[in-house]
Amino acid sequence: MAKRKKGKLESVAKLLKGVYPAPDQLEAAKAFSWWSRSVPPRILEHARPVRLSRGVLIVHVSSSVWANELHYLSDDLLTRLREAAPTSGIEKIRFQVGPLPDIPKRPQAAPRPPEPVRLAALPEELGRALSRVDDDDLRKAIAEAATTSLARVRKPKD
Repeated sequence: MAKRKKGKLESVAKLLKGVYPAPDQLEAAKAFSWWSRSVPPRILEHARPVRLSRGVLIVHVSSSVWANELHYLSDDLLTRLREAAPTSGIEKIRFQVGPLPDIPKRPQAAPRPPEPVRLAALPEELGRALSRVDDDDLRKAIAEAATTSLARVRKPKD
């Protein structure tokens, strides 16, 4: 197992600067993240940001029709983008037909554990039959299987 270095905590901003060394890369990451989280799914399906250069956010679209439609929405999108990433310096959004990059996958939530099965009481007749089984482990396994199965068949009285 690797040894952990002891030291002081570092700010998230400093860590991000290590991953995105140039300030414009960090601002582009913020803008791209805002886009993928905030635009409606029908727009995200046809338009994705690809570059931030000198205050212009370049967004690739799937067709010229989408470029035209989003051009009319650009003022609203630009206002919302500036609120989300105020230090980005984005002055304009330019839409152009081009290949759409993949959308980053969000981590899936861990599946919920199955509901515990309520065990039912064994019928008297089955209990007597189980008492004739010599192997303790086998008797226990049969009893557990039977009570679990009976619990699924019978509806609990809550």
